[in-house]
Amino acid sequence: MTAGTILEGTRTPLVKWFHALYLMQTGISAKLLAELIQVTYKTAWLINHKLRYAIQVHDEGRPLIGDLQLLGDFYARPATNRPADPLTYREEPAVAGASIDPESGALAEVKIKRMSADAFSRRAFAADSFGGFLWRHAAEDRAGHRRIEVVKASGCEGVTALGAVWRGAIGWLARTFGGIGPKHLQAYLDEYCFRVNVRTDGLAKLLSLCGRIRTITQPELVRKRYGVRSIRWTGQTHRAKLSRSICIS
Repeated sequence: MTAGTILEGTRTPLVKWFHALYLMQTGISAKLLAELIQVTYKTAWLINHKLRYAIQVHDEGRPLIGDLQLLGDFYARPATNRPADPLTYREEPAVAGASIDPESGALAEVKIKRMSADAFSRRAFAADSFGGFLWRHAAEDRAGHRRIEVVKASGCEGVTALGAVWRGAIGWLARTFGGIGPKHLQAYLDEYCFRVNVRTDGLAKLLSLCGRIRTITQPELVRKRYGVRSIRWTGQTHRAKLSRSICIS
C-alpha cells in the first residue's frame, strides 16, 4: 500500500501520518508534533523531514517563469550564536524570488534559496549576485522578453510583497524553532514557500506528493552536508544580459 511512496517502510500508523500532514499546513516543530501524535521525538523529526523532502522534490521541478522579482538578504541566527561559531553558522546569504502574475501584478509563485557565501560581499548584493539563482531556479528566457526587478524588503511605501514573504519566513523560523542552522535551513525555507504557494490547498497537495514521491531514509537525511551546491554561472555574455535586464528599485 505504501510501496513507492514517501511512507514506504514506515512503522508509524497511517493515521498519525495523516495527522502530521494536516499539521504541516501551519508549520510545526518536531517536539510539538511528537506530543500531539504521541510518537518519539526521533519519529516526529523523521516524519517532518520526509514531508519536507517531498516538498523539495516538487519544488525542484517547478522553475519560476515569466517576469520576476528578486530580493537578496542574509539569514542570521542571533538567538543561538556563539562567538566561536564560524561565519557560515551566523549569516546565510539567500535570494527570495517570485514570478509575477501578468494580469494582477501580484506574486504568483515564490522561492527562497540559500546561495554560496563565496558569491557575496558581506551584507551586499550586486546585480550579478542573482545570476546563480536565475540559472538554477528560473526557466530559460528564450524569447528575451523577461523583466527582472530587484526589490528591497521595504521602501518608502512600506514593506514590499516579496519583503513580506521573506520576513514571514524569518519570523516563522524564529517563533517555531528558535532559528535554524545551515544544514537543514533550505528544507525549512522550501516548506514555508510551499505553504505560501499552495495557499489553502496544502493538505491535498501534500497527500498527492506523498503518494508519488519515493521515500528517503534517515541516514540520507542526517548525512553531513558541506554547504550549497556550486552553480555554474560564469559566462560574460550572460552577465552582461542580466545587468541590462534588471531594474533596481
